[in-house]
Amino acid sequence: MARVLIAFLMAIIGAALVGTVIQTQFNLSELTALSVVIDMPTRMNTILHDLLHFGPLFALILTPTLFVAFIVAALVAKKLPSLERWLFIVGGGLALAIAFLIVDSLAPMPTLIAANRSPLGFALMSITGAFAGWIFDRLWHPQPRELAEELMQ
Repeated sequence: MARVLIAFLMAIIGAALVGTVIQTQFNLSELTALSVVIDMPTRMNTILHDLLHFGPLFALILTPTLFVAFIVAALVAKKLPSLERWLFIVGGGLALAIAFLIVDSLAPMPTLIAANRSPLGFALMSITGAFAGWIFDRLWHPQPRELAEELMQ
């Protein structure tokens, strides 16, 4: 049970970190399109600020979404064990895409997460759910070849 909880927590953290950085870069890109000059220290400070303030909000969206997605993936994987890894990857991405559509339909503004306003941003943010699925399955149920990998020293 501890292995499942650790894998789930790492999947949430990994997806929240990557999704937050994607969201930040989309926001900064929109500002530069308006001719705002953004230097590297400002970019880095903005990423750090968003990791501290947007990251927890994104993790709150990810947690119930991936909880349901991973349960469904695990149940389907019992019938299709050879596809287990792909079920978690696709399940995480698809579930997050659906969660974004639901959240955006309920939010008073056009989209809750600005990166979701464009098809590319929506796809990249949804892919963070797929990334979470990969992290979860790799940590929860590593394949034999992954267990044989040497650790970096």
